[in-house]
Amino acid sequence: YWHRLMHLPFCYRRFHKMHHFYKAPRPFDDLYIHPIEAFGYYCILYSPAFVFPIHLAGFTTYMMLMGLCGVLDHCGVKLAVLGVYDTEDHDLHHQKFDCNYGFPFVILDILHGTYCGTFLGFRYHARAITGPRPVA
Repeated sequence: YWHRLMHLPFCYRRFHKMHHFYKAPRPFDDLYIHPIEAFGYYCILYSPAFVFPIHLAGFTTYMMLMGLCGVLDHCGVKLAVLGVYDTEDHDLHHQKFDCNYGFPFVILDILHGTYCGTFLGFRYHARAITGPRPVA
């Protein structure tokens, strides 16, 4: 939800717009963010270690996965794990701005109607508030 908040006009103009400077992102553009956005993002990113009883190895794996997905989402490499992850989703987000806010998984975008793309054979077009609309 943090990323969606960053796309509200007030937050976008002041904090998130610099991240969208590149329409075709490059590998470390994931880190090209305003300090206030970074503070919120990293509070969320590190919060599982403070909220859940999690082993160091589990937390390290989680952080490596999030870091890897962040780089992959911004490097232009096409990589997909069927039903789990697709780098093209975030590429489309940088092109259109109003869809595919989820990171790195699309399930919340599908539930909230903000997903644009193909997931498990269903094609979705983002629409505001009213929910996902599968297209055959």
